[in-house]
Amino acid sequence: MIRHHLLMKSVGRTVVCPGDVDSLQSVPHSYLMCLLLVALFSTACQKEPVQSAPPQEASAAAKGETKKDPNLLTLSPDTIKYSNLQFSEVTEQQIAAPLTVTGHIAINEDRTVRVGSLFSGRILEVPVKVGDRVRQGQALAQMHTHEVHEAQAEYAKAQAELKQRKTNADFAKSMMERADRLYQAKAGSLAELEKARVEFQAATQEIARAEAELERAIGHREHLGLPDSQNYDEPVIIKAPAAGVVMKREITPGASVNPGDNLFLISDLSSVWVMAEVPEKNLSALKIGAAVQIKVAAYPEETFTGRIARLGETLNAETRTIEVRCLVENRAGKLKPEMYASIGLVVGELRPAVMVSSAALQEMDGQTVVFVAKDQNQFEKRTVKVERKQGELVEVLSGLSRGDRVVTAGGFQLKTEFQKDKLSEEE
Repeated sequence: MIRHHLLMKSVGRTVVCPGDVDSLQSVPHSYLMCLLLVALFSTACQKEPVQSAPPQEASAAAKGETKKDPNLLTLSPDTIKYSNLQFSEVTEQQIAAPLTVTGHIAINEDRTVRVGSLFSGRILEVPVKVGDRVRQGQALAQMHTHEVHEAQAEYAKAQAELKQRKTNADFAKSMMERADRLYQAKAGSLAELEKARVEFQAATQEIARAEAELERAIGHREHLGLPDSQNYDEPVIIKAPAAGVVMKREITPGASVNPGDNLFLISDLSSVWVMAEVPEKNLSALKIGAAVQIKVAAYPEETFTGRIARLGETLNAETRTIEVRCLVENRAGKLKPEMYASIGLVVGELRPAVMVSSAALQEMDGQTVVFVAKDQNQFEKRTVKVERKQGELVEVLSGLSRGDRVVTAGGFQLKTEFQKDKLSEEE
């Protein structure tokens, strides 16, 4: 029993004492086989398994060690040569804090004319429409008016009257000279000579009155805008006093007009006014001639530059704002009267700001990026956050530092190369 107990204790360690071998002979064979199987099973369970990394994980780790930085691009010398790259340096400048206010676009009243009627009449024809661009002196409408006919008749009558008065004066002069000769020859009386002189003076005064009447008729014609060659039987031509765009047309064919009626509004839209509403507290910081930045909803990516032309004289009692008039060039015609506008004004103390050329900015994957030259053939793509534009420069809030050398021309080629690399990595 003792030997059997020693065997049971040692089975767990697969150890059998040599001194007990003889005693095992008396144990049944099947019983021994079971004990051996139990021992082998116990030994296998005590061994710790050797773990190895799956093949997929090993390959991924190896790939990660050689993975390329997606923000770096290296170009060959030939590619750089044919890309025609140009560069500029990021600078730091002193700028003032912007103030953004609302306003609207208005016509430039200094380049606007209102065409009115100088007399009563009936409109015959209107060849121009709203939106048409007209030149100075171009016909805007034709009309029939008795006033013009009367003015023409008055002018003709004054001319004829002056001619008759001059003829009468010439005859009176000749009669006076004849009476003087007869008086000198003792063939005529002094009374006849004096009478001839009085008649000549009267004829001379009639000439002066006729000349004054003709001058009045000419002035009336000029007031009506009638040329000297105007025939009073022809319709009156209403002409454009200045070049511009027809903004309003108040008449149609067949309409009757009276003196003082507005007929057309013509404005030169090569420059416009931008009317801004500025809070009262910022009034002291505004200066005539200061630059402003204009943005409109129709062109969200574009900024228009103008200058303050005039400060309002009174405050709006309800909003406590003052109207500021800005003059903006509009040769492209993008700014339309009555558009709403956002106006950026420069107020406050100067502060340092990192500025980069707007030509360096590119759009990639919905982000604004620039390409920074690292060395002769390596470029880094950086995402930047920009603020307001000042001339050709843009303020950069993050992503660049003073002295960085960025690509300003040829950036589209670099953008294409980065996209090629991205596609190859995804494949």
